[in-house]
Amino acid sequence: MKDPLLGAQLANFRVDRLLGQGGMASVYYGQDIKLHRPVAIKVLDKRYKNHPAYAARFVNEARMMAKWHHENIIQIYYSDEESGFPYYVMEYVDGQDLSAIISQYQEQGKLMPIAEVLRISRAIASALDYAHQHGVIHRDVKPSNILLSKDGRILLGDFGMALELRDGSQGTVFGSPHYISPEQARRSADAIPQSDLYSMGIILYELLTGAVPFNAEEPSEIALQQISMSPPLPRSINPDLKPAVEAVLLKALQKDSRERYQSGDKLVTALAEALNSTGEAKRTTLPPLPVGVPTLHRRDASLEKIANRNAPKGQAAQKPAGKMPATVRISDPAKRKNYWGAGIILLVLLGIGLTIFLARKPAVAALPEPTLTLTLQTPTELVLPTQTFTLAPPSPTTESATREPTFTPISLPTDTSTPPPTIVAQPTVMFPEGNLYRLFYNETSFYMLNRSYGHRSISGFVFQRLDTDGLPMEDIFQGFRWETPRFDYLPRNFCVNITLYGDQDPPYLDPGECRAGLMKTIQPRFDKPEGILFWTPKDGSTQFRVLWLDTEVARCEITAGACDFYIP
Repeated sequence: MKDPLLGAQLANFRVDRLLGQGGMASVYYGQDIKLHRPVAIKVLDKRYKNHPAYAARFVNEARMMAKWHHENIIQIYYSDEESGFPYYVMEYVDGQDLSAIISQYQEQGKLMPIAEVLRISRAIASALDYAHQHGVIHRDVKPSNILLSKDGRILLGDFGMALELRDGSQGTVFGSPHYISPEQARRSADAIPQSDLYSMGIILYELLTGAVPFNAEEPSEIALQQISMSPPLPRSINPDLKPAVEAVLLKALQKDSRERYQSGDKLVTALAEALNSTGEAKRTTLPPLPVGVPTLHRRDASLEKIANRNAPKGQAAQKPAGKMPATVRISDPAKRKNYWGAGIILLVLLGIGLTIFLARKPAVAALPEPTLTLTLQTPTELVLPTQTFTLAPPSPTTESATREPTFTPISLPTDTSTPPPTIVAQPTVMFPEGNLYRLFYNETSFYMLNRSYGHRSISGFVFQRLDTDGLPMEDIFQGFRWETPRFDYLPRNFCVNITLYGDQDPPYLDPGECRAGLMKTIQPRFDKPEGILFWTPKDGSTQFRVLWLDTEVARCEITAGACDFYIP
């Protein structure tokens, strides 16, 4: 479906194309038709149109930044509202973000030149100090929010999660886990100016070593590492770093905010002095390089050469994600263990061991080498080895045979018309050790039941219809619409639901699990359900997906009427 904003005119600004989408807003490339200059237009996502807290945060961002004038902060030109959608217009930066630059260096197995690291750090430190002096905490300092223009400017953008120091009530958004501070990981509203400097320290660690200090498959696990784990010593990853530089990075990443640098200027000054110090690294005392960390070398090429090399123009074409198997409903969590990896390894080792054993006995015919074929389809098929062995009784004719067993190969049928036996693997269950939630739905009703002991914020859930290619469609429902003054989370054995009331009288769903014992239902009423019917039958759609904190945790078949999933 065509984006209605494309080609539209908002005040003096024409919307030309989509540049990107974030958690709360979409950013478009446009033109100021009066001043004849390119602009970037940020429009609040329609999902938050009727949510005052999100709309207020969006408007506050534009208002506070419109008053700012700093060479390293993106300038706001204009702010308004069109057809109920708040938007603001800012300067368009022609270039790339720092995350893309880092990726290009890593592709070449190189590290950014020290001079460029210092130039970037000075610019971002200056921008953060300016924001902090104006009573604002950024709260989402990360490489993708640092822009490097083709004319050499370095700018900090996206204050969409910014928190005014005098207003802690808006501190409800979780930042990017790889760069979030320990206090934010515990509670987002606890962010302070030194939280931004911690995030900056993570970026410096990455630029100087080629790796982030904390990493894991799940965002929640990374957040726990930020809270409780010490970062790997930078020189264990990059032995060329001086001890003084390592000391600066470790101080910037202290868990106690009082032990960090208290301003961006102090952090950059300490880093510059350490990089220019004469102390040499003593490599012999370093621990071994962590497993999986690539070997990187410093590169002399300037940042501009990297930034201008094949810079992307506009939005890259999105590749279809393909149709992911729907989440399988499983009643016994203990049966979800997947032992295929161990089984395959055991079969391979057994085949190799038997082959070596038989090769050393001349009385036994040479065996064909067992083969292992792994064919991935949807659903995944696992083809087991086509060579098996049986233990034959000892031969009475030889003395050695009475002491050792003989292995005789047994070949499988050679009839090629009969396919080899296959074992169909079940689709992967996200967070199999997590908290179980159960969905029930029909054409008029949708229920979600918490069958776990954990309490999770209702606003963390999002449900969205998918097309036949597995791509998101417009029908979407955000969990915050379930929130009530009494319930902003879903207790154990409670249900929330959507019931569509109308002139007709179709069968309404009434799951027994939501009525038994002490189970209760939080039931908002939706008389005008336009745009939220993500689970009902519709041409070109057979599935919907479930997201938890922007992570897809399940895909459910619409015709199934029920679906289980797990969240951390």
